[in-house]
Amino acid sequence: MLLVLERLMQLVINTPGTFITQKDECFRLKQKEKKFDISPLKVESILISNQAMISSQAVVLALEHNIDIIFLDNYGDPVGRIWFSKMGSTALIRRKQLEAMDSPLGLQLVVDMVDRKLDNQIRFLKKSMHARPGREDHFLAPIQAIEKVKSGLHSGGTDLESARKRLMGLEGTGGRNYFQCLSGLLPEKFQFKGRSRRPAKDPFNACLNYCYGILYSLVEKACILSGLDPYVGFLHTDNYNKKSLVFDLIEPFRIYGEQTAVHLFTGRKMKDDYFDSQEEAVSLNQTGKPVVVEAMNKHLDEGVRYRRKNVKRRFIIQHEAHRLANLLLADSKQTRSEWLEIKEF
Repeated sequence: MLLVLERLMQLVINTPGTFITQKDECFRLKQKEKKFDISPLKVESILISNQAMISSQAVVLALEHNIDIIFLDNYGDPVGRIWFSKMGSTALIRRKQLEAMDSPLGLQLVVDMVDRKLDNQIRFLKKSMHARPGREDHFLAPIQAIEKVKSGLHSGGTDLESARKRLMGLEGTGGRNYFQCLSGLLPEKFQFKGRSRRPAKDPFNACLNYCYGILYSLVEKACILSGLDPYVGFLHTDNYNKKSLVFDLIEPFRIYGEQTAVHLFTGRKMKDDYFDSQEEAVSLNQTGKPVVVEAMNKHLDEGVRYRRKNVKRRFIIQHEAHRLANLLLADSKQTRSEWLEIKEF
């Protein structure tokens, strides 16, 4: 198939040789003798992986309908994107970001993002434990370890630089316990020793990395549309060419990728032939990627309770980015309870 289309939201091009052009105000996808037309009114974004081509006419059509075009690498991480340039003035918000970087507000934001991430991990493990009667011993120690990490987040001084190191250390401790517990839930042949990123060393991490890549793209887009600078972060400090705020803001939303990956493996929907292995590096292949994209989009399109409304998970990312921008603009006098109004997405 030329593409994966989930609920008329994301157009995912994953077949090498696909050519995207414009015909009669529609996107036309062509591969060899196959053709497929789709209206831009049905598309939110276009994700392109592997060797595909896109014409300038198709790019202009996307820009006219405010559709961003995202180019993905083999791990599912965005390596570049094209989007509408007139996003409005963001100078004030970016200046507030810079001011918050080394202020008590910056530290508060960092602590709160990590706090929500750990909260989501604990909730997911408890929910998984309740779904597996008789296996409580597998969950109790990791849950207690993460709860201990969470209780230590708010201790320490107000020096942001030293707090960064302490928080990242605590986050790492919680993560090791969390992923060790998740590994034990998978079929034996897919269990793993720990997190591995680029490259992944096992199928689960290859799948999870791809899920995270989809989330990175959504978070970056949310930052841009909210007037936030993706390169000015609080926990992941601003290094050259590093989207620090994207790495910060994604923390509470990583749970979406983790839930998707775990459910794919525990539901025995992942197969050996969905992966390629080479020199201790494992990656999703062209057969496996559509399965993961479909599952991830389905999860993101589910409605959940958010601020007393039913909202799709994918839209919560945008809402939270706007809320962060408004918080920066309002003043550092905003209370911590306002930022933490929503504990779970």
